[in-house]
Formats: sequence, structure tokens, C-alpha cells
Amino acid sequence: MPRPPGSNPFLLASAQARAEAKAQLLMRLRAGGHADLALLRAMEDAPRELFVGPAYADLALRDVAAPLPCGQTMEAPSALARLISALAPRPDSRILEIGAGSGYSAKVLSHLAREVVSVDCFERLALEARGRLERLGVANVSVVWADCHEITPAYGLFDRILIHGALEEVPANLAGALGEGGVLVAPRLRAGDGACELVRHTRAPDGAVRADSLGAWRAQRLLRGRFGGR
Repeated sequence: MPRPPGSNPFLLASAQARAEAKAQLLMRLRAGGHADLALLRAMEDAPRELFVGPAYADLALRDVAAPLPCGQTMEAPSALARLISALAPRPDSRILEIGAGSGYSAKVLSHLAREVVSVDCFERLALEARGRLERLGVANVSVVWADCHEITPAYGLFDRILIHGALEEVPANLAGALGEGGVLVAPRLRAGDGACELVRHTRAPDGAVRADSLGAWRAQRLLRGRFGGR
């Protein structure tokens, strides 16, 4: 019998098959060194299969990246786990996320923090991410269509900032939005060779910011501007 138009073939599989695939993915994450139980539970409670398009349903519970509209990409689960581990959110954290994408990472972060403000420069991605999160009843995430360079002091200070796109230097407005003791994680393009590395920035009580390289990374360049169209 033909599938209804637009249906997600992964969701037509049995609940048992989905549960087994998710369990296998979580075991692979643990075997890869991700032992934070709070993070693993958050990823278990975030249905990645609801955040990928029907054409890529087979990638939902595999440890691979998945294409998104507007030429963007959803990170592989192991990559997201590494980002969040570096971010080290706490239950009382207020998080700014640059690059909402499908909304999947915001869903994971919603289990680990008090509040998440997730920003995307593509109107389509922001609207779709917001819709998914609303349908899942996620109440502590706000999705905003904006250029990250438009983040102003009106947004307040954040305990944690996660930037998904690679950039040469953290914009001054984002660095200024990081509160005392805060952590900012972002891929950095090194001057000269253009190689990408993951960097964890920590703001000390005296206002100084320490930057620590966490090793090589792969990420799309962070875009500047707002892109409309649905």
C-alpha cells in the first residue's frame, strides 16, 4: 500500500525498532566517551527522528550528520554531545544558541538548562524549529529569527553561549552577552591556514576571558545577515 504523501518512513517503523535503534546509538555514544548521564538522558528524550526531513529518515538514529533546508546541516549526535559536554550547562543556566537549525539541539539543551534562546538567520529554519518545539510542548525554549550580530543587551546576559558556525573571532556583541563565570563554545577558523578548531571561552570574575582549544572540528562558516523566505 503506498505511503501517505509527506509521511516519515522512519515513524512508520515499529516503536520497538525505534527504541532499539536509539538504545544502540546511546551505547555508541557511551563507548565513545560520553558518560554524562544527564546528557545521555536528554538525548534519549529528544526524538531526533522528528527533526529530520522524510527524505533523510534513515539517518535519524545513526551517528551521522543530516542535511537541512537552506544548505544547512544537523550535526551528528556524537558531535552535538561533544559540543554540549564542552558547554557544561547546569540546571539553572540561561543559554544562547546561535544556529537553531532544526531545533534538535535546543530540544536536548531544554532538558539541561533553565532557559534556551535559540537564534537562526534563516526565517524558514526558525519557523520550522519553533513549530516542532511547540508541538513537543517545550516551554523553556524561544526560537528567534535574527542575525547573531543583532543580539543586543536587551537580551540580557547568558551563562552559556553555543555557536554552531565557524568564525575567525567571536563577535563583540556575543562576547559581551556572556555573564561572569560563563562559558562560550564555538568553532574557530585559524588565521593563516583556515583550519577549524573547537574553542571553549570562559569568563573569569575579573572579566578576563580564557580561550582553550579542544581540538580539530568541522563546521560550516557562520553566516552574517537575515535570510527570509519560507
